[in-house]
Amino acid sequence: MPCFRFSAAFGGLLLLLLSACKPEAPADETGPPPRAQVKTVTAVTRPLEEFVSFPATSIYPRKSAVTAPIAAYVTGVRVRIGDRVSAGQVLFTLETKERRALGGSINRIDPSLRDFGLQAVKAPAAGVVSLLDQPQPGAYVLEGAPLCTVAESSQLVFQLSLPYEYHQLAAGRPTVTILLPDSTRLTGTVDAPLASVSPGQAEVYLVRPQNVTAVIPENLVVQVRLTKARHAAAQLLPASAVLSDETLDHYWVMKLVNDSTAVKVPVTLGTQTPEQMEILRPVFGPQDRILSAGNYGLADTAKVKVVR
Repeated sequence: MPCFRFSAAFGGLLLLLLSACKPEAPADETGPPPRAQVKTVTAVTRPLEEFVSFPATSIYPRKSAVTAPIAAYVTGVRVRIGDRVSAGQVLFTLETKERRALGGSINRIDPSLRDFGLQAVKAPAAGVVSLLDQPQPGAYVLEGAPLCTVAESSQLVFQLSLPYEYHQLAAGRPTVTILLPDSTRLTGTVDAPLASVSPGQAEVYLVRPQNVTAVIPENLVVQVRLTKARHAAAQLLPASAVLSDETLDHYWVMKLVNDSTAVKVPVTLGTQTPEQMEILRPVFGPQDRILSAGNYGLADTAKVKVVR
């Protein structure tokens, strides 16, 4: 009997120890799902212009050939290709054979002849030196020999080949924007088209720039931007606020209905640019908040957290 009582007591102690070592049940880890962090904007209404761009090439239709007025040696070349010159600026200095033969003794013979046999060749008009025929001093040139060509800067135009279906955009001498490769913008006016049409069914126009201060080389390819449409009061959103399906058939935005819930709102687009989108329908109010960041991949109704 004592042995039985000992075994029972030992068993009870063992059960007590085992129950004390039993791990507690894990706490419920299912909390509220994380909310997407988003930023918001409001639609703005302002005038909008829709543009279309076409390439054009710079040309100088009027050029002045600078020639040697006499047969002489070239003693000075004061210009280089691409230099901008003004009317009357000295481009070359010449010396006749007779003057060279007399040398420095001419001043001793007669001081009044100090300019004898010397000839300065000047620019006939303001422009850009587009061709240099005599770059080296010391060359002997005959009378009438070409020295250089000055492209008259006041006559700079851009030759634009415009597909015939867009000819209405150039009607009435419209004002256009000329975009240079270095992102410089010039304002220009489209002249009437030339009489012929190119084999590619394009009309050729001359675009005259205004207030050109920099030297523009000939044959420079630029973009001429013509106005396709004007909207007096366009409803605009940043491009990042507008979402679409893979086929670009359906567009929508995510609109906040309260501080933590956004819903999907289908939209109809108008003019589109890389930076902004015109929303034709629906019309948003000034208090409507549209998601502009963090909106990608959200469900039709989503819990969100607005951050600054």
